[in-house]
Amino acid sequence: MCLPDCYWIRKINGGIMMNKHVRNVMLEAREKSYGLAAFTVQNAEMIKTVLNVSKELAVPVLLMFGQKPLQHLDMKVLVNIARTYEDIYEIPVYLHLDHSRNLDQIQKAIEEGFDSVMYDGSALSWEDNIANTRRVVAMAQVKDVVVEAEIGKIAGVEDDIQVRENEAYLTTPEEAKEFTELTGTDWLAVSIGTAHGWYHETPKLDYTRIEAIRAAVNIPLVMHGGSGLSDDAIRQAIKAGITKINVDTELRRAFMSGVADSLSLNQVLEDFVSHIKVGEEKLAQTVREKLMLFGTGVNFAR
Repeated sequence: MCLPDCYWIRKINGGIMMNKHVRNVMLEAREKSYGLAAFTVQNAEMIKTVLNVSKELAVPVLLMFGQKPLQHLDMKVLVNIARTYEDIYEIPVYLHLDHSRNLDQIQKAIEEGFDSVMYDGSALSWEDNIANTRRVVAMAQVKDVVVEAEIGKIAGVEDDIQVRENEAYLTTPEEAKEFTELTGTDWLAVSIGTAHGWYHETPKLDYTRIEAIRAAVNIPLVMHGGSGLSDDAIRQAIKAGITKINVDTELRRAFMSGVADSLSLNQVLEDFVSHIKVGEEKLAQTVREKLMLFGTGVNFAR
């Protein structure tokens, strides 16, 4: 149920909790020029850690599920884990499906209670991307689910999707305006010089392009490829007009490097929980740093 001011009501521990709709959270962040973190999570440990830091700082985050985690665990299982921690921590939990090219998968995510879904039609022709995005928007509107779409091609590898550097191209303000008007998408992922994965050389973000796209459309802009960018680059991107910032590779590196560090000091393989806890601690440190960097102007309160 969405109230007139667009708050969700969810049952929590036998009572109810009023959550800001994720659409409003993003619009508030856009208005105040803060970045909203979207963290890709792979398992229960990552879900728990991200939400624990979110509660600690009273800053909302999006839990993103990409295609690789969904090959490992059923969507319903991941949703149930996240909603269980919503009960435990008594904070809003926003679930986002990332980089889906499958309309059946998107429909399932909508039915399972995701707050937002991304349809990635960037590999298609302009006309097909528009047509499919419009279909997804119509599907999502039934449950008041937010839609993210993408134009331009962002280089790098995201799950099983690979775009070579010579195939990547940047989004133009004119394309962004036309695409938004024709599809009705709520959020727009733009190609502005970032890349999926880890950077082997310093990327050149086009801040002037971001400013022009923000001026051309009246919806939040999404930056994929947030891992490994310098703090200054992220601050400038937010200032120029980016609202949602996706972070994936950096989180996996933090978690697994923590586990690796623990194993180097304690090689007892059976000591599973101790090793995992070190991974969680390193992940929590990274999440905390990102949230403080992106800004904490949007919180759980009205």
